[in-house]
Amino acid sequence: MDERDSISVDVAGYGKASVRQGTSLIALKEQIGQEESPHAPVVGALYNNRVLGLEYSIRRDCTIRFLTTDIKEGADIYRRSLSALLHAAFIQVEHVGATLKIEHSLGNGFYYTYLNGGDLTAGKVKHIEEKMRELVAQDLPFEKREVEVEEALDIFHEIGAWDRYYLLRYSDRPKAILYRIGELYNLAQGPLVPSTAYLKLFSLVHYPPGLILRFPQPGTREKEPRFKEQKKLFQIYSEQREWGNILNVESAGKLNRFIIKKQISNLIWLSEGLHEKKIANIADIIAKNAPRRRVIFLAGPSSSGKTTFAKRLTIQLLANGTSPEVVSLDDYYLPREQMPRREDGKTDHDSLHALDLDLIRTHLNDLLDGNRIDIPTYDFKTGLREMNGTQLRLGKDQVIIIEGIHGMNPALAKQVSKDEPFKIYISALTQLNLDVINRIPTSTVRLIRRIVRDCYFRYRSARETIGKWPLVRQGEEKNIFPFQEEADVMFNSSLVYEMSVLKGYVEPLLLDIDEDDPAYTQARLLLHFTSNFLFITPENVPLTSILREFIGGSGFHY
Repeated sequence: MDERDSISVDVAGYGKASVRQGTSLIALKEQIGQEESPHAPVVGALYNNRVLGLEYSIRRDCTIRFLTTDIKEGADIYRRSLSALLHAAFIQVEHVGATLKIEHSLGNGFYYTYLNGGDLTAGKVKHIEEKMRELVAQDLPFEKREVEVEEALDIFHEIGAWDRYYLLRYSDRPKAILYRIGELYNLAQGPLVPSTAYLKLFSLVHYPPGLILRFPQPGTREKEPRFKEQKKLFQIYSEQREWGNILNVESAGKLNRFIIKKQISNLIWLSEGLHEKKIANIADIIAKNAPRRRVIFLAGPSSSGKTTFAKRLTIQLLANGTSPEVVSLDDYYLPREQMPRREDGKTDHDSLHALDLDLIRTHLNDLLDGNRIDIPTYDFKTGLREMNGTQLRLGKDQVIIIEGIHGMNPALAKQVSKDEPFKIYISALTQLNLDVINRIPTSTVRLIRRIVRDCYFRYRSARETIGKWPLVRQGEEKNIFPFQEEADVMFNSSLVYEMSVLKGYVEPLLLDIDEDDPAYTQARLLLHFTSNFLFITPENVPLTSILREFIGGSGFHY
């Protein structure tokens, strides 16, 4: 090999290797004999901390880490590719122009519906799965092409793929990257696997009126993922689809079209109005049941808007003649030295046992018995709990709202009658997709919210927030999500227009992260995601909006 054509690559878990310029990542994988499990195949790579497909040609000295489905970024590639495979199979089973739409996550998978085609039958779902497995056996390539935007627009126009047409029509991309398999044209939202043969691990479940595509979870070795039914979560997602129909915005491209057509102000007010109506309905239920259910638990994952929701719920309860008191579970943390520790030795604030459970239960019993309690305040700087003289006693027509991540956990109030607490679960369950093939993960929206809030109001850099996010997610998976079906009612805090506002706040913060920074991978993924949206200024965002909790300018005091 001519040294002038030689490139030095540093492969994680292998070491230094020398390859010819232009060598593909898949060829490198074969050259070094990269080991992989049939249950966790290599599906992509981190190339200088950028997520790339295996077809990418190496052109400069670099560091490389191959991605399996055990790693989040690899799992994302696998799922994205599976979604494309499902849509391709669906077209073959139905006809060109038939549209399956990805809706949301559900039951360790993704939920899909048949647009304008009615309910899917069990027989139809079985036929679709058989077609998917047939395509896998054929080892068909995902054909990748970089084309002029006009050519891509012509393709989408011809097949009536308006979700992808408008997404590309209003973008500032100089070129468009398309993936094709059969009659399906997919506007790239990240790399796919090289061919269908990589996609052996999946199953379909008939879940009227649609279907669920299931896949292995990162870190597991389950050939067939287990199905976990989530009836209450599905119900709130169904409400979300109804909101989408009212708003007439189901994709990022459609949202961009509203912005271009100067119709965004009405969309903002309608979206906020749906929030207010839902909060008012929840307040009506609480007020009706207040004499026998005076303890209101409010829980949800990070950056779901719990604080603003509690304030807006308070207003609606007052309008019902019910006077609420709000208490934060954060003020019941144990002294820092008494908190449980993670494996790395750091304090585990997300553990249920980081709270003084005995004091919480005692205070709940005292309040329900009509006694007065002293409310503590937790100082996060000193790691100590203090008493500042604040006292509380519930009156006859009062309820108490207890806000915190563990509000759904039955162990929190096990000494109180199980019929006493009224539980509200809140999360940002996104109301739109990028297109019918590619969804918007709720965790992506919450991470962007948190990056903006942490930077502007908590003096933390984007790299710090990104660095801590995996631990936050682990805590949610362990302490929050398993209990969400305990909720009496769920509230979706997502706003259909919010990403167009957050874009202007978060992009400068992400661009400040350098290529050699560990947070760079996530920053690039988020920048690619936000590039799908047009920016709108925040002046039309109401002062009471949940979005104000993250961008500032709220009419509430935090």
